[in-house]
Amino acid sequence: MYVGIFGDVIFSVGHLRTLTLSNFKGTSGAKWVDHEVIGGKAKSEYIAPKLMEYTCDILLDADHGVNPRKMLNRLKQMTENGEVHYFIIGFAPLSKNRFTITSMSDSWDAVIKHGLLVQCKVSLTIKEYVG
Repeated sequence: MYVGIFGDVIFSVGHLRTLTLSNFKGTSGAKWVDHEVIGGKAKSEYIAPKLMEYTCDILLDADHGVNPRKMLNRLKQMTENGEVHYFIIGFAPLSKNRFTITSMSDSWDAVIKHGLLVQCKVSLTIKEYVG
């Protein structure tokens, strides 16, 4: 069953393959500036919305039908090349704008004979891109 998509990375749950997000957290806000007033309180002025930013974890597990090394390499490539894509959960994008991976960390949880990676946890930070 389809969960979402980011570029060519498809999140789904099924009997042959499971690739999902966990600990998905986001922030948004507004930019404000304060103008000092002599003898009085500062006057606040709204400038613009801030770019949205999300963090999430992804479990890459060979037992769930995912090739951890291949997926890890693809995510690194997306990060290092500054690729921008729509981030879609369900059938709705998170924003009208695309997102880019601003940071990525990985934890190799299970490596077996001949250095075969069978389980890896990836933590991503994605940020809204307006270009």
